[in-house]
Amino acid sequence: MNTFALPALLAGALSLLTSLPSQADPTFIADLDITSFDGTEIDANLYIPDTQAPTSGYPTVLFTNSWVLDKNQYLAQAKALAEHGYLVMSYSTRGFGASGGTVDVTGANTVADARVLIDWLEANYPVGNLGLAGISYGAGTSLVVAAADPRVDAVAALSGWSDIVEGLYPNETVNLVWGTLLTLTAFNLDPYVDTIWSNLRSGTDIDSVYNFAAPRSALSYVDALNTNGTAVLMSNNFADYLFKPNSMTQLYSLLDGPKKLMLNPGTHAIGEILGGNEGHIWATSFRWFDHYLKGEANGIDSEPKVDMAVRISNKQEQFDDFPVTDKSTRYYLHPRLSYFNNASMETDTYSGWGWNNEFHGGADTKAGTGIPLLSDILEGFGVPVYTDMKGINGYYAIEYNSPLHWSSFRIRGTPTLDMWIVPSKPEVQLQVHLYDTDALGWGRLITHAPYTLRNATVGQAQKVSLELFTTSYDVPAGHVVTLAIDTEGSIYQKPADTHYEITVPYRRDRQSVLTIPHL
Repeated sequence: MNTFALPALLAGALSLLTSLPSQADPTFIADLDITSFDGTEIDANLYIPDTQAPTSGYPTVLFTNSWVLDKNQYLAQAKALAEHGYLVMSYSTRGFGASGGTVDVTGANTVADARVLIDWLEANYPVGNLGLAGISYGAGTSLVVAAADPRVDAVAALSGWSDIVEGLYPNETVNLVWGTLLTLTAFNLDPYVDTIWSNLRSGTDIDSVYNFAAPRSALSYVDALNTNGTAVLMSNNFADYLFKPNSMTQLYSLLDGPKKLMLNPGTHAIGEILGGNEGHIWATSFRWFDHYLKGEANGIDSEPKVDMAVRISNKQEQFDDFPVTDKSTRYYLHPRLSYFNNASMETDTYSGWGWNNEFHGGADTKAGTGIPLLSDILEGFGVPVYTDMKGINGYYAIEYNSPLHWSSFRIRGTPTLDMWIVPSKPEVQLQVHLYDTDALGWGRLITHAPYTLRNATVGQAQKVSLELFTTSYDVPAGHVVTLAIDTEGSIYQKPADTHYEITVPYRRDRQSVLTIPHL
């Protein structure tokens, strides 16, 4: 591991680029209407370097817009790249901006549009190595297009997805706030997308959801990306509860070619749009293109592959690969005496008499993720989500406290929970939170994950296994780690019937275990 501090001049990636002497002022074409394969007009703009193209052609970047934004989203970045010899096109995907058609969520038509734009660039300009880049919708689309088109040499996918199901249906739990926000803000949405969202909300024809997601998710195209040898850079944020880091770390682990993973504080796209993380995201993306498109020997290919910023402190760390550590602590869940007591989690297995604890659905508790979106945005700038752990209602939740940590507990990676429960209804929901709790009982959220059981066997003990969202967090000395579990979350859709009971059985042959990776 190598820990480093970014200098103050990296307040944004643009400040890094504009501090360098530009080659010449580029030519800007503000409006291009390019006819796609089916006659749909795609709206684009173009920066052309005011320098002679290299013999191999201009290094070229194609920027894809985020959801509801358009071709003008990346004007500053595109101009900065063009000033340093890049041919840069930005475009509005179909259904957004002034482009025609309807939004198909990186469907076959949107992928075909991008390939037509590459054709157009090659027909009109000397195109050399080609890169794709985008934030959010632009990131997920760039990955799928790169898999479909071997002409793409490098990708910078920022706050994107590799699995749509994980974004909108994590652990079979409807991501209500984010899904509603997306569907309501796309005014030219393909009607079929509305049908898919309706099916997800109602829990009907879930197979249609998976069939919709698979061809739109980069995890379906790992073999193609590996065959193409695409150099893939990915950046995601710890408190991004739309596109969690987990599926991107999975994609990263499956890629054989050049790859880099950046994990940052904050919520969806906030670091990329507002220049958070001290500009490290964009600065690294430009260096990625400089090496893999321009051929510059800037060392990024030999640096550690994983950059992680510690939550709250925003300290940058580098690691050779992901997972970043093979060290972990296993905490075994032990029972509480009553609703008025906290349970414990110990490094020793539970070896007592058979015991049960219960908690109930029907109410949210203070064991939550704060104000949806706002709390997650603030976290990216070092403002944590706090809650009074003493105020969590033991009838509707259960808390497990670890032993006191006498030194800093440096969590790095993806905690997992294997837990035995007995549900009283076929459909129940767990909202699982990990907190850093101080001596006064104030907790700071480390990570969380939802889990919904559907068609569960009522009254029968069953083990649920889940990954919490990948994180990087330092628990200070003198604090404990708290596992807080309730049944409702502010951003997730709850079951139609919330009047249920969850029993946690403690048996020598049924150990419930929280595993936390750490340095």
